[in-house]
Amino acid sequence: MKKGCFVTSIVLFTLIVGVVVYLVKYKKDSFKEFAKEKIINAGLSEFHSGMDSVKASIYKDSLRTDIEKFVGIAKNLPFDKAIEEVQDVFSEARAITSDREINSTDYNHFKLIIARYERPKKN
Repeated sequence: MKKGCFVTSIVLFTLIVGVVVYLVKYKKDSFKEFAKEKIINAGLSEFHSGMDSVKASIYKDSLRTDIEKFVGIAKNLPFDKAIEEVQDVFSEARAITSDREINSTDYNHFKLIIARYERPKKN
């Protein structure tokens, strides 16, 4: 390897490491917001693909609507809280839809799970 190539590669490597350290140290919140959006959207698309195999009913449509509403609210929360709540709600939804049918009992149970994360309304 020539001296010029070696020196250039060392300088570029140092600059790249410096940029990465700066971004992680000072701009991690922007990465978290970007990652939060991508993670929630990936979970939502997985949920919708799982719902395609569920038997059609009014509870299926209501469950989809409630999930969409919940995800819209969760996107405004801080990263850690949003990921925790969305993970819990999606795991409950996956458990409810595991038998490929949603009845009123399942739907009411799911409504209680979502109500756990809703903010109380002010008077």
